[in-house]
Amino acid sequence: MNLAQLRRLPFHAKTAGQLARTLLSSGIIGPQGGPKAIAALPAVLARYRFTTARELEQGALTCPQRVALIDDDGQLTYQELRDHARAFAKYLQQHAAASSLASGASPIRLGVMARNGRAIVTALGAKGYVGATIYLLNIGSSPEQLLGTLEENQITHLVVDSEFLERLPDNYSRDLDIVIGHVDPADAVPSHLPEELPTLAEVCARDFSAVKLPVFPSHGPIVLMSSGTTGIPKGIIRPEPAFPAVLSTIMSNMPWRADQKVQLTASIFHTWGWACLNIALGARNTIVTRRVFDPVACLEDIERHRLDGLLSSPVFYKQMVEADPTGTYDASSLTFIASSGHALSPQLVQDTIARFGPILANVYGSTELTLAAVANAKQIAADPTIGGKVASGTTMKILDSNGVEVPQGEVGEIFLSNSMTLTGYTKPGMEVERVQGLVSIGDLGYFDADGFLHVLGRADDMIIVGGENVHPQSVTEVLETMPGVHEVYSGGVDDPDTFKRIAVWVVRTKDALGQALTEDSIRAFVDEKLASHSIPRDVHFRDRLPRNPTGKVVPRLL
Repeated sequence: MNLAQLRRLPFHAKTAGQLARTLLSSGIIGPQGGPKAIAALPAVLARYRFTTARELEQGALTCPQRVALIDDDGQLTYQELRDHARAFAKYLQQHAAASSLASGASPIRLGVMARNGRAIVTALGAKGYVGATIYLLNIGSSPEQLLGTLEENQITHLVVDSEFLERLPDNYSRDLDIVIGHVDPADAVPSHLPEELPTLAEVCARDFSAVKLPVFPSHGPIVLMSSGTTGIPKGIIRPEPAFPAVLSTIMSNMPWRADQKVQLTASIFHTWGWACLNIALGARNTIVTRRVFDPVACLEDIERHRLDGLLSSPVFYKQMVEADPTGTYDASSLTFIASSGHALSPQLVQDTIARFGPILANVYGSTELTLAAVANAKQIAADPTIGGKVASGTTMKILDSNGVEVPQGEVGEIFLSNSMTLTGYTKPGMEVERVQGLVSIGDLGYFDADGFLHVLGRADDMIIVGGENVHPQSVTEVLETMPGVHEVYSGGVDDPDTFKRIAVWVVRTKDALGQALTEDSIRAFVDEKLASHSIPRDVHFRDRLPRNPTGKVVPRLL
């Protein structure tokens, strides 16, 4: 497919042309795979849009024997992964037809509760082939939350790793079709579940030659779930992209190219991991991933596979740096590191660059709004506080509490919209709040004189101490540079006199510097660098900080 063909597709011509040039120059589309693959590209795009199914289908046509995925269960080529996804799609269609679902009022609603690996990738591919709505369930959900999610969303099929089977309570609907994704022999099937639950591997090995998939599937949305700290997690409904205009911003800000090998440790059931998966498949990359993050194992993978890129979140880079302080593992093959999921601190940027070189780029976005801005490696090295330039195809404004746009340089709440913005929530009665047609990302920030976005932290995290605004993230960034501090989290707590005050939770290093830390030394260090209202009144020492699967600190557990 050439530039002229891409421009004839149904989306804004300027955005299409910009993305087309990026995709062509990076080798993601173009003369790959011979005449058959090139000729098939327009039809595959028309049928599957930019879904996981599209990437697997085109990958199987372009480079069928290239390794697509290396996970804990081995490796799969693009053709093998495509065949698995199509087989599972046919299983879903056959099962749904037998249940009078496929052609009736109730579509296929596929839930997935799985860690990184072939199970979640296969399910995402099958979703695009059969035409379904997919729900990427949070693996931290309790039995009560899982049951509520299944019932609220009327999920008809569930792919679940064996380690999470025990989360299904006794009173789950017996109409639910359960398929085990990753199988660990140590995980027994709970007594209240059927003994002979099929595994995804078994399903994909069946003969479905008589089952025909739809020529033009009806692409249901993809639903990503919130962490659900209380109650049933809210489902965030996002359309599968007809054309991902924001993609050009990522590809043009880092040397992420076709036929590379990348390590994906960002959780696929969250926005960043899901986006990285589809970009990597679209680039016909070989994806290396593991179910559970281990910093040493990841360093070994970089050396063994000569990986080109890392796709993860800041806390995981921090752990990799700490796990190999002397540079034992050869990481010289890396050409880029893409970070997202939560904020990069100046200290972490410095440490990561010192270990891996000036190749760290930052991708800023959210579950509701996907990509918002990107800062390339050169920009991050020069100023770690930069959030980046606004993504192509994105409208972003900084608004005050009255919904009025603030002048350049002033702090306000970040609002934006693009083609990947959520269309709604699955919770009945929950509406998307918009101001000037834009949705809040929930953070405070400002634009500098050069048009770069700077993010200061969550809007609801900012507190007022004695009449002064305090951003807890600024206290965290200061304490991360203090000798003896291994990890730190800062937040606001209630105060009878000042309404709020800063509290910090600190994990010491295991050396003499860490043991020498005291509450007063923590306060004195902050006092040297920030105004008095930022000095933490409360200092708590902890053995560890509670984190969710994406590496974010969970404040309610502090």
